[in-house]
Amino acid sequence: MYYWSADIDKSGDTKMNKLILYLIILFNCQFTLASKLSDKLIIANEVYYSNPDSSYIICKELEKIESKTNTELAEIYICQSRYLILKTKFDEASIILTKTIKLLEKENNLSLLAKCYSLKSILLNRVSNFEQALFHQKKAISLYTKAKDTTGIISSLTNISLDYLDRNENDSALYYLSKLKRFDDKMKEKSKYFFHQNFGKYYFNVKNYDEAIKEYNKALSIANKHEMIDSKTTCLTLIAITHLNLKQYTKAESTLLESIAIANNNNLLHEANEAYIVLIELYEKQERFKKALEIKKLNDKIEKEIFTIEKINKINEIETRLRLSEKEQIITQQELKIKKEQLNTLEAKSKISQLIYFILLCIIIIFFIIIIFIRAKKLTTKIKAQKLLLEVKSKEVTDSIKYAKRIQSAILPSSKTIKEYLPNSFIFYKPKDIVAGDFYWLESKNDTILFAVADCTGHGVPGAMVSVICNNGLNRSVREYGLINPSDILNKTREIVISEFEKSDEDVRDGMDIALCSIKYKVESKNSQTTAILQYAGANNPLWIVRDHELIDIRPDKQPIGKHFKNSSFTPHSIELKKGDTIYIFSDGYADQFGGPKGKKFMYKPFKNLLLSIQDKDMDDQKEILEQRFNEWKGNLEQVDDVCVIGIRI
Repeated sequence: MYYWSADIDKSGDTKMNKLILYLIILFNCQFTLASKLSDKLIIANEVYYSNPDSSYIICKELEKIESKTNTELAEIYICQSRYLILKTKFDEASIILTKTIKLLEKENNLSLLAKCYSLKSILLNRVSNFEQALFHQKKAISLYTKAKDTTGIISSLTNISLDYLDRNENDSALYYLSKLKRFDDKMKEKSKYFFHQNFGKYYFNVKNYDEAIKEYNKALSIANKHEMIDSKTTCLTLIAITHLNLKQYTKAESTLLESIAIANNNNLLHEANEAYIVLIELYEKQERFKKALEIKKLNDKIEKEIFTIEKINKINEIETRLRLSEKEQIITQQELKIKKEQLNTLEAKSKISQLIYFILLCIIIIFFIIIIFIRAKKLTTKIKAQKLLLEVKSKEVTDSIKYAKRIQSAILPSSKTIKEYLPNSFIFYKPKDIVAGDFYWLESKNDTILFAVADCTGHGVPGAMVSVICNNGLNRSVREYGLINPSDILNKTREIVISEFEKSDEDVRDGMDIALCSIKYKVESKNSQTTAILQYAGANNPLWIVRDHELIDIRPDKQPIGKHFKNSSFTPHSIELKKGDTIYIFSDGYADQFGGPKGKKFMYKPFKNLLLSIQDKDMDDQKEILEQRFNEWKGNLEQVDDVCVIGIRI
């Protein structure tokens, strides 16, 4: 877990730990005559990360002090419960946390109460009660939000996303990672390590290994910058696991060896143990069984060493207690009296020195305040100038994008043209940004009406640029090359798009997914009846026809308009339409939108059901219902992609 991790500092600073323990027992937790209980709690929390056992002893001693507030007692209990969870004493930890929650509910201390629920969540997660663990972590977020505790919110969001990742519920994990991303500017850089590590785990889970490695590398960069040695070794091991899944065995081996070297140099036994386990798996996959056996023997030694160090630490603590107890017996009343007299003399001299130091300090502070004020004034002037410059630049960029929208709008068919050729139809078009990667297209040639919905790579400005090239490819295929069959048009458009991008020295793989249809009306000479023939070809985007309240799903070819590892001709489909048939073509933006009570995707099955449920409505009403349902589902979440849906009734 992110916030409550209790990794022991293996730096080996035993002398300092023993000195702290000596002070605790010798003075019965009164480290200095003037120290407050809150100061001792700070020491207990700091010691926890280097020596959890010593931290627990401090807390047990602090619990005996009578003059403490309920809030201080709650902080002592929280420190104790962390230790008990670490030592897998879950029953004891649960009792203490329940008692602490009741205590804090009376005090109305929201931040500490949130910490209790977060700890309870970790405890429940350890005993595999995932549903209750999630419930408690969400309660912690609610309390942190009320307390306006941003650090706590970031911590709980990180923990929840990690819970979902460990359970392979990746959509839910992505939802909380997206919420966490909103705190990017308030997140400390060290915290961003866990943010990127979790995003890496998400991409790993969905088998997007390239993106996973990118996120792990971002986390690794932060670990290097802040000398987070244990985090660095963990991150290297995660990168190696990703290489292992990509069957990049050489990279996996070199990364693991780097992780092991750092762990061994810094005596990070647990991290070395984790890396060795992955290395054994790698060698087994490579059938290097002799090497795997050698590493297994090394790992067995490390596991024994971990156990031995824990035993030695316990023995050292017992020895320290015994020595300190003997010291207490040696100190006599006479020595204490002498020390008291010496202390009084020192206090008198100290008061004079303190007065002198205080006067000097006041002079220095006044001097620095004047300097800071002058610098602040200069800085404010500079910031105002920079802000003005940024506003000008921002307006220029926004104006450019708005002008790009006018250009993009100019290449889209007008409402008048659409109503002329497709009178009983609607277009629901909702770009994510000012300009879009999705576009709709219409062309008439002879007695055939061609229309399409296209989804270009990306959205915003990059997507819009690709859309102009793809739109031009469609226009050229029909106007310049005289093509009228959708499959022929897609084949020629792909050729044009690839040719345009190959002019660059870079390997550009942008393009589009598209559903392209043509409708041709024929009059039967025998009975003078009009028959509508629809032809369709698709690149990843399907065609849906609703006939007699049943949905016909015509599948596309699984290849884009653009560079692909294997390009083949697009499959032509021909359908004789009946009166009352409703045709739908669309991009993936509607079905992929996150929202609803659980923050999940809308998905295609509910989309089909929605279309079937509105067949008794005219096309204008259908558009209004689709737009209303989309906005209700999205709620306060960000729109994830451009949306384009065309409906036509015959």
